[in-house]
Amino acid sequence: MLENLKIKLIKIAQDAEKNNLGLEKCGSFSIKDKTSGYIVITPAKIKIENLKTTNICIVDLKGEKIEPLDGINPSSDLKMHLEVYSARKDIRTFMHINSTYATTFSIANKVIPPISYDSASYGGYIYLAKYEERKSDECITDLIEKLSRSDACLLESNGAIVISSSTEDILSKVIDVEKVAKVYYKALILNQFKEPKRISRDELMLYLSNR
Repeated sequence: MLENLKIKLIKIAQDAEKNNLGLEKCGSFSIKDKTSGYIVITPAKIKIENLKTTNICIVDLKGEKIEPLDGINPSSDLKMHLEVYSARKDIRTFMHINSTYATTFSIANKVIPPISYDSASYGGYIYLAKYEERKSDECITDLIEKLSRSDACLLESNGAIVISSSTEDILSKVIDVEKVAKVYYKALILNQFKEPKRISRDELMLYLSNR
């Protein structure tokens, strides 16, 4: 079932790893099927390099597992994926990454402002959402609120979430998130922690319209 989406999901996850965005068992990736509404999601406890279509999980929007039925379980991030898909009905794909620079800012609990035009791809700011391992309702609500303003946000001490309405641009969005985080980090160091100039939303929208 949904074999093409499984293949696409594996490619997205493995391309993310090649770009040092998703490492070993860290992070999670999913795609929502337009027709059935089912979620195709990476499994728990299996390295990205070992992913196969037979161990990719399919669940419904209530979290009931449809495939596979042999003991392989969806990522422990499943609740986050489902709640965000329910709140943002326009999106088709969700990535939780643990890349170096984005994770650095998540640990520092510091929002990443739009300091380069790459920020336009995901909405400008990368806000910070509360995070607990048990994924409380309060944390989920905060995550959804942050993702209503931008397609990227940090999780406290746990990397970043990136969402998209298209499976075709999700990887480029995630690359932009890490690129902006890296540039911001280096700019802070170079300027002795003086904040660099922000790019306004109007400037970002003008940039997008001229691309």
